[in-house]
Amino acid sequence: MRWIFISLLMLNGLVFAVQWLELQKREGLEEARNRVALSETDANRLTLLSEVDVKEERAVVDLGIEKRSETLASKDEKFCLLMGPFEEDAQAQGLRMALAKRSVESVVFPKNISLAPEYWVYLEPMESRKTAIIKLRELQVRKIDSYLISQGELRNGISLGLFKNVDSANRLLKQRISEGYDAKIKEVPKERLEYWVATKDEANLQTVARVDRVLNERNLNTNKRQIFCKSIASGVELP
Repeated sequence: MRWIFISLLMLNGLVFAVQWLELQKREGLEEARNRVALSETDANRLTLLSEVDVKEERAVVDLGIEKRSETLASKDEKFCLLMGPFEEDAQAQGLRMALAKRSVESVVFPKNISLAPEYWVYLEPMESRKTAIIKLRELQVRKIDSYLISQGELRNGISLGLFKNVDSANRLLKQRISEGYDAKIKEVPKERLEYWVATKDEANLQTVARVDRVLNERNLNTNKRQIFCKSIASGVELP
């Protein structure tokens, strides 16, 4: 009976020891896990703060670059006023002088405008003026419209007609060839010179008001637009 009691007592002590060791082991593992999690959290926080600092620094640098670019663009891209077109140089010069009286400096720009070409039907130049006149009289006797070309590359040739429509020119060409004349056709480029007035002063409110006053006084209902001042200073072809 005594041995049974002692055996149960020893068995309970052994079970208690095993449970106590298991509990200590679990608490040790839990503490280690907490330390690892805390380290990872701190590391992540440091990384995030570093990233934020870098992003903020880049944002400040980028903002500075944009501001400098805008400042440079605003300095280079100033606008002046362009007025026209005028058919005669005298009209443009008159406006320039009127603007000068209002303390607005300006300059006159001539510009060639390409127009639709014309088509010239003709007989090629003769060896002399005398020969050309004889041929002209022959044409006139036959009641063919013609005249002597007295200058240019076709000098001493015979003009048979100048047309704006190429079909009309080709019809006359075929007709004269059928009548025995060695007629030719030539495309003649056409241009028209027009004049524009551009202010040298920047198109601010004061300049625009002075320009409008001059245009109203001279009753000029002309086209007015903005143009880069640097285009005027460089003398490039205006739009």
